[in-house]
Amino acid sequence: MIPAAKNFDPSQSPELLEGWMLGQINSVRPHDGGSSGAQKFVIDSAEGRFLLKGRPVGSLSPERLELMRQVTADCIEAGVPVADFRPQADGQRHVQWGGFVWELQSWISGRNGRRASDDAISSGIALAMFHRATRQRQGPIEKGYHHRQDLDKLARLALSHAPQAESALCALVTIAKVARSKVQDRGIAVHRKQALHGDWHPRNLRFNAQGQVCGILDLDAVRTDAVATELATAVLHVSLRRSRDTPTEHWPEGLRYKAGQRLTSAWRSRIGQEPGLGTWGMLPWLMIEALAFETILPIAVRGEIAGIDPAAWIQAGAKSAEWIRERSRALADCLAPKR
Repeated sequence: MIPAAKNFDPSQSPELLEGWMLGQINSVRPHDGGSSGAQKFVIDSAEGRFLLKGRPVGSLSPERLELMRQVTADCIEAGVPVADFRPQADGQRHVQWGGFVWELQSWISGRNGRRASDDAISSGIALAMFHRATRQRQGPIEKGYHHRQDLDKLARLALSHAPQAESALCALVTIAKVARSKVQDRGIAVHRKQALHGDWHPRNLRFNAQGQVCGILDLDAVRTDAVATELATAVLHVSLRRSRDTPTEHWPEGLRYKAGQRLTSAWRSRIGQEPGLGTWGMLPWLMIEALAFETILPIAVRGEIAGIDPAAWIQAGAKSAEWIRERSRALADCLAPKR
């Protein structure tokens, strides 16, 4: 058994690794990044380099694990660059051991994605190819930000960690509720649902030397929802003007809208069918909803964002949401690809 996750060393637990039949293990080293609570290790072996990932038992439902496997298979069949799961000798791809559910993924090299750059075009193309590959895949309805009904509860929890941000928090919740109503008015309920990546942002992409996406990482958040919800979060993340090198209170509230414009144009050029009715008009409002949940949720759950003052984080989210709201019509027009 694993005495403590932070002290776990797979190289000292051969009974876990032997099922994958990797031959000689040359090195095992921790790998930072990715899902909170997950354990990651880079394995160099006679069979090549792999990523060993373990999640606490129960952190993902069996249904979501199965959807991950199906989405991975769909993408590989379509030539979309995702990490494959290497099966053990008995064919199992997810192994429960020591309080964790483990998987071994093929290793994907490449640099991290960047915001507000030419990466936006490649990101949009890759997102479209992902959506094409998973177009027919259905699965359990895992509630995304638009369908969650616990915003007020999350806001109360966040307030307990950042009481000095009460005014900004209230403003953010109010704008998010207006945005939800606007999205519903524009007809998202009739949009077809399909499997989505669920966490599309630059840090989950790898790029080769030619600037093309060569790896799509971290399918832990796969879910079934309308494509517009994922397109909105992709635009949001590529457009935010935030940097770890700039103090949070000095983050610009506006977006680099041209990066979002490049992403939607690239996505539209490859998606192969008309997006759902009203997609472009609802994108700014979906972006506000996504921004509100992504601002409030980590403070509500963990009480902090590493290296960032919680109150400043919430205030930055509220300012950006208001900026989008004030320019919603212009943004919708800007993000709609021009023929």
